[in-house]
Amino acid sequence: MRDKILILDDEPNLRRILEETLSRKGYEVLAFESFEAAKNTLDTEAIDVVITDLQMPGVSGMDVLAYCRSYSPDLPVVMITAFGTIERAVAAMRAGAFDFVLKPFDNEELFRTLLKATESRIRRRREPAAELMSAAGVGPVAIPLFGRSMEAVKFREEVERAARSGAPVLLTGGIGTGKRSVAREIHRKSDRAREPFIQLNCEAVPPVFQLTELFGVEKGAEPMHLFTKPGVFELAQGGTVFIEEIDALSIEAQNALFTALENESFTRVGGVKSHPVDARIISTGSRELDGAVKRGAFHVELFYKLSAAPLHLRALRERKEDLASDFIPYFIERSCTRRGIPVVACSPAALGWLLSQEWPGNLGELERTIQQAVSRCDGKTLEAKDLIP
Repeated sequence: MRDKILILDDEPNLRRILEETLSRKGYEVLAFESFEAAKNTLDTEAIDVVITDLQMPGVSGMDVLAYCRSYSPDLPVVMITAFGTIERAVAAMRAGAFDFVLKPFDNEELFRTLLKATESRIRRRREPAAELMSAAGVGPVAIPLFGRSMEAVKFREEVERAARSGAPVLLTGGIGTGKRSVAREIHRKSDRAREPFIQLNCEAVPPVFQLTELFGVEKGAEPMHLFTKPGVFELAQGGTVFIEEIDALSIEAQNALFTALENESFTRVGGVKSHPVDARIISTGSRELDGAVKRGAFHVELFYKLSAAPLHLRALRERKEDLASDFIPYFIERSCTRRGIPVVACSPAALGWLLSQEWPGNLGELERTIQQAVSRCDGKTLEAKDLIP
């Protein structure tokens, strides 16, 4: 299935160029001249990325961003802007835009941005939403923090301490354990909660562009850099930088990041002006990060700086008690609610089957399995046969 891109721009020529360029690249493109013309499609189609001009008559790009954030928070919105409005584009990213592309845009830069955006969308679909719900009477928490076991209670306390400390946090755990949700929870509970939460996934960025994504780039630093562009540390001033898959950083980027944290300042690529580092860092890495440090594949001092407050998210197979008490009932209820049907019970056989699985995809896999089972259930109780395709 092709990725579906929705374009919003009031300039007919630019719409046509974008539509033709992206269609040749293999995307399915839906182009509109205004938000009013696109709204029905936004509401009814499964869009993967929205590209919108920042300045349009009537409903602006910022209005489009706010609408998309309200109904689909994980939908990447890419802003197109002219050089004269770069400050507004930076403000848009601080408000939740995925990225921005400057006019006149370079096709390769646009393709790289869309690739990052679609990969980000896919990763977010693998994990359950970071909705805030009540868990074991402790008030609203993110889904990965559910649980009534002693280990779950202890982990919530560790998250609270990490949030209050302001120290760099290193999150480890398998795919689907909810590292992104926990990172947002730490930000939400910190004294930086009202400031930006800016994300960077190192695996989605080729090594040659990692420095510019981290620290920004000055106009003319390389032939491809036609405009000045800020990096994540500049965008997140006062807030939180969330760096996913930190072990995918190149050695050059690791050294530069360590230097920036050590000096508490950085310069854009090709620049001379120093900018202060005023952002809390939360990063994620694999369990093999320790081994990479020992092998010399990861900067040892950077590792210690990033892991001042290490937190490990346990796999679902290690959380049988929480699985039975919280996760299974929650996902059954949510799946039924989304389908507009009464909440079904879970039979002992179905519960036994769910508890017997390894769940390599963790919470994301569990949620999808229960969604599919609820769709197959033809009674008031979820049975084991509903869970097995």
